[in-house]
Amino acid sequence: MKKLVPILLCCCLLASCGAPSASEGPDTPPETPVSTPGEQQNATQPEPPPTPETVELEDFSLMEGIQLDQLGYRPSDPKIAVVPAETLEFRVVRLTDGASLLKGETGAPIFSAASLETVRLADFSALTEAGEYSVVTPDGKSHPFVISDNPYTELRKATLDFFECQKCGVALDLGVWSHAPCHTTPAAVLDADGKPTGVELDVSGGWHDAGDYGRYIVPAAQTVAQLLMGYEMSPNPDEDVLSVTWFEIEWMLKMQDAETGGVYHKVSCKNFNALDQMPDKETAQLVICPVSATATADFAAAMALASRFYPEQSETLLSAARRAWDWCLANPDAPGFKNPIGVVTGEYGDSSSSDERFWAACELFAATGDETCHEYIKNANTQTGLGWQQMGTFGIAAYLFQAGDKADPDVTERLRSRLIGSARSILDSCETDPYGISLGTNYYWGCNMAVGNNAMTLLLADRLEPDEAYQKAALEHMHYLLGKNALNQSYISGFGEKAMQNPHHRLSVAVKATVPGMVAGGPNADTSQDPKLNATRAGEPPMKCYIDDIESYASNEITIYWNSPVYFVLAALGM
Repeated sequence: MKKLVPILLCCCLLASCGAPSASEGPDTPPETPVSTPGEQQNATQPEPPPTPETVELEDFSLMEGIQLDQLGYRPSDPKIAVVPAETLEFRVVRLTDGASLLKGETGAPIFSAASLETVRLADFSALTEAGEYSVVTPDGKSHPFVISDNPYTELRKATLDFFECQKCGVALDLGVWSHAPCHTTPAAVLDADGKPTGVELDVSGGWHDAGDYGRYIVPAAQTVAQLLMGYEMSPNPDEDVLSVTWFEIEWMLKMQDAETGGVYHKVSCKNFNALDQMPDKETAQLVICPVSATATADFAAAMALASRFYPEQSETLLSAARRAWDWCLANPDAPGFKNPIGVVTGEYGDSSSSDERFWAACELFAATGDETCHEYIKNANTQTGLGWQQMGTFGIAAYLFQAGDKADPDVTERLRSRLIGSARSILDSCETDPYGISLGTNYYWGCNMAVGNNAMTLLLADRLEPDEAYQKAALEHMHYLLGKNALNQSYISGFGEKAMQNPHHRLSVAVKATVPGMVAGGPNADTSQDPKLNATRAGEPPMKCYIDDIESYASNEITIYWNSPVYFVLAALGM
């Protein structure tokens, strides 16, 4: 982040509004001179702290141009709002009594290439007193926010509870989102031409992947990995993670072909059902799409990773992982997956499986010490990435953090350099963006996954070489998701005064009540991918190509693998 003009250079600036200095808490009295017992009778009593100036918040209208984390901040966190370029000064006002506890000047103007606006930054990090506040400028006030020891506790819980609402194959007792068991009938295995093979399998269970009711191995592997890694890296882990994630793992095991060890790519109906239909009302024929290299390698990696979290099932998981790896070795040139003819549900196509194979080799080597896997790693052209199409960083993390004494020093240094280089590149992007995030102008379908994944990369790098800059930048990515963006939009349902509330999510649409804790896909500069988005946001700057509408699948859908990196970040930061 570019250096800012300090807001609180001296005590006299704050005194101008009747507030205490930046080095004092709002209620801290002046230091009392030391006196002897004999002098205490005549000592002058210290004067009480000055009464803060008050502001009538009702006199100010909400101003969408003041953009900040609408959930809040921990006392010691940096606290920076984005304000319009014409705003030169600001206050932070307590909601309960209108007390103006901090006054400051904004920083120098900064151009945002993503929003095509010039903005300034209002730094109120000096305010650490717990309370509920609003940033106020001469032109208006911000959405309210809190300062507390941990304003993110309920958010973290909700991002994990979301997975309970995505459960398939079982009855859910979740209030308005309750429903009978769904998708429990046997599914027909298709060949590459979309014709039934005559084989039917029970593949019930797992999570509905997104706003639709399909279940897909490739994104499932990413999600499982991020939830378990969040559990592993958290200073205060949620024990529920293991049971929540096991539900998905059990389904994944059902998707492995018993004869070859390959893993079927996905199970769904051939077409998407109506947007307002409950899951137990989707009764069309379920179909299983053919084995794919990406699904099989991702499965091998996820099962090997999971084996260290579930000791009682470790042998089963490692056996399944080895069989999938053997399929990968036997099919080195397997083509990328394409939907069979007649199937139009989520494809998750990927022309290359090299990154998935690398991840599988790293997880299996870390778990078993298999030298065949080690040789594969040594010869791999390693790429970084945490999204379902680029899985290399998962493999790097497995090798660096789990291989231990089995690791080769040269491989370790090569992979360490790749991860640190990726994190440093992300930091560089953050420093040139007034919102403190790393997307530049690259806003695309599901880019909020990249927001979470880039924050995760920063925290993995911080584990290798601790640097406060990594954690601060990761936290700025969370602030962006919770409202510090050009639309002043919280992209997480139920959190923030202006939270996403109309997701492209069939369960929420069907009952007319939005599941809390869901992460929306976010702005998508290619508005042509979505008629609703195109009709309302075509031609807008990249950061503004979003609409909170149930029909906007290319900006407002939700997925399990957009929630999982956000959960990881919250857990790893101990929030």
